[in-house]
Amino acid sequence: MSYELCVKSRAQQILVLRVEETDTILDLKKQIQGQIGTPVQEQQPLYFNGQELDDESATLLEYNILADDCPGGPVVQLGISAGESSFDLECLLPGGRRLKEHVTVDTTVAQLKGRLTSEVGIPYLCMKLSAGLEELRDPFTLRQYRLAGDSRIEVSTTRPLYAGPAAA
Repeated sequence: MSYELCVKSRAQQILVLRVEETDTILDLKKQIQGQIGTPVQEQQPLYFNGQELDDESATLLEYNILADDCPGGPVVQLGISAGESSFDLECLLPGGRRLKEHVTVDTTVAQLKGRLTSEVGIPYLCMKLSAGLEELRDPFTLRQYRLAGDSRIEVSTTRPLYAGPAAA
């Protein structure tokens, strides 16, 4: 089944292409060539979710580029390096729930905590974020902790939180 995929360039030019999960990266580059005229060999690298799509024989499915509920579908960046692009950061919340936050490497830990407070309701001052064994401090960016598209952080609280009255 085909779906829409957006390709965004450094110049903020956006191409909307029809693709299938079984299309290869080379197939995608050929579609881009058909739209903008740049030969495949001369195209800048493609990135998705902070990862370079460097294996031309790999399928979109292998890179987890799948149809989503967003208008225009998933966004692949053309010529925007992993350090400049945005990605989904997996956040493991207390109680085992998982949340994906769309961030860039320049997002600060404080900004991420603010988003988590808004979306999940954990008070900012009671929240502690960690990547592996390292606690993430508010003023630092995700780049300073070398967090990228395949990273996961754990969210914990500094004290037990009230969960509300039990359902009857």
